[in-house]
Amino acid sequence: MMFRTHLALGFLFGLLSLKFFDLSHPVIFVVLVTLFSSLPDIDHPKSRIGRKLFFISFPIKFIFKHRGFFHSIFPPVILFLLLFYFNFNLVAFSVFIGYIAHLAGDAVTKNGINFLHPVTRFRIQGPIRTGGKFETIIFISLMLVNIAYVLKFI
Repeated sequence: MMFRTHLALGFLFGLLSLKFFDLSHPVIFVVLVTLFSSLPDIDHPKSRIGRKLFFISFPIKFIFKHRGFFHSIFPPVILFLLLFYFNFNLVAFSVFIGYIAHLAGDAVTKNGINFLHPVTRFRIQGPIRTGGKFETIIFISLMLVNIAYVLKFI
């Protein structure tokens, strides 16, 4: 999915997650989840995050392929455990939920993801073409849902 759709989906995941956590900083949490929803694309130097963090993305490109390891369940679990261990709980949960939002979005595209890479070759794929008209409809729908959800709390 495109960057903006990942952010919209991450924002929605962040909002929906608020029901499950008693957070002292819910706005910061939702912002972090939204930002971290772009993190898996660090494995692609031409992605929005890859261009911003090229000094990280460029070396990763030579070790991992796009939608390989960084699009599996292992990076968010590893990051969560590390951050939680060092008592960065808000960031740990934000990274995990944002990352999962990204994976969920990519799982419904034609390219799909290998959720358990490199353990298996099984890919989860959907019907959506990245950058296509249907993705634009999904993005607009997500934005409308996000706006309605936020207005509910104001």
